[in-house]
Amino acid sequence: MDRLDTATLLIELAEKMGLLAAAALVAVLIPPLRNRLLGVGRRRDKLAAVALGLGLAAWGAMLGLDVGGEHVNVRAIGVLIAAILGGWKAGALAGLGGGLFYATLVDVETAPWVLAASITDGVLAGIVAERRPEWFSTRRVFVTALGIQAIHLVVVGVGLLAVGHAARYLPAWPAHLVKLAVNAAGVTLFVVVARLVVSREEHAVALVEARAAADTAALEALRRRLEPHFLFNALNVVRATIRKDPARARELVSDLADLYRYLLSHPDEAALEAEVDHAQAYLAIERARLGDDRLDVTVELPEEVAKLPVPPLLLQPLVENAVKHGVARRDGAGRVTLRARLDVESGALVVEVEDEASGAAMPPSEQGAGIALDTLRQRLSRRYGEGASLSLSPTARGMRATVRLPTEPLDRRAA
Repeated sequence: MDRLDTATLLIELAEKMGLLAAAALVAVLIPPLRNRLLGVGRRRDKLAAVALGLGLAAWGAMLGLDVGGEHVNVRAIGVLIAAILGGWKAGALAGLGGGLFYATLVDVETAPWVLAASITDGVLAGIVAERRPEWFSTRRVFVTALGIQAIHLVVVGVGLLAVGHAARYLPAWPAHLVKLAVNAAGVTLFVVVARLVVSREEHAVALVEARAAADTAALEALRRRLEPHFLFNALNVVRATIRKDPARARELVSDLADLYRYLLSHPDEAALEAEVDHAQAYLAIERARLGDDRLDVTVELPEEVAKLPVPPLLLQPLVENAVKHGVARRDGAGRVTLRARLDVESGALVVEVEDEASGAAMPPSEQGAGIALDTLRQRLSRRYGEGASLSLSPTARGMRATVRLPTEPLDRRAA
């Protein structure tokens, strides 16, 4: 075979290898198949690996070329891919099936040896994949695939020599070397892209887990911030109320119990009405602390939004901010209003916490209002991306905090 024929063979086999490699890559890019074949989020499905390898091996055999009486094909790509994905048993089954199919395309003297060589491909590749997975890493996979196929050639060559039927096989060695290189290139392409896909999925999972951990940490920070300080003040309020109004003190104890029961429940999401109840329990204790004439509470919660899911402790920092940095900073009467509605145009859930107060300004007793709101903004961003927002706007007598949330289920979104 001269150089021109070799070059032509290389081009034609490369085209056929491209078809097989593209089919294999499409399989790992379709989420259900990818998860089964690559073990993303679950154990690898070896039967799926065998099915993919068998299909590719049979197709590769059908795409073969006749070179000087020898059938040169790319079926080994499917056998090696099955072995890499499913281990030596999957490789052996794919080699057996692909070899049996290919055996029907060659003469009876050659058939047993190509079958044995196909099974050898699958078993050797599977053993390497299980015991020396680094040999199928990006840098070594081409050389490893070449080495396994070299053994394939030896098996066929020795077998044909033993039965005296090597007259066509041995002179066609340049074509077989081209076949080895093309098959190894196809396997390398698959491994490289598959590793990129797995890496991308692992990074996505890590990002989701990091965001979940950050959201949990933010909740824990909010709980720790509220528990000691607020509990101390609340107990003082209850103690002072016991002397004057025992029935009111019992109600405050019940509100305090409800408040901390909700805090300790660690929900992943909560119905909006549960968040409103929690906020009202907090405001009831603050009302007793400030005085009934200093704080009034109004709630506007339509039935169509009451059951919608929202992040846990969504309202806590908003009502806390409204009391401490709104009502409590004036010496006159104040009001905190909680309202929710659906935005007709966007379909978003809109939750507002508005404070208003009268009287002269009093010196601030506490700092750090922005920290809790910044933390809430970060939680919303991690959970919804750009689909949620928190804004503050001044009103005639106070401040309004507005939260906009998507109304879809609270699936954590990768940015």
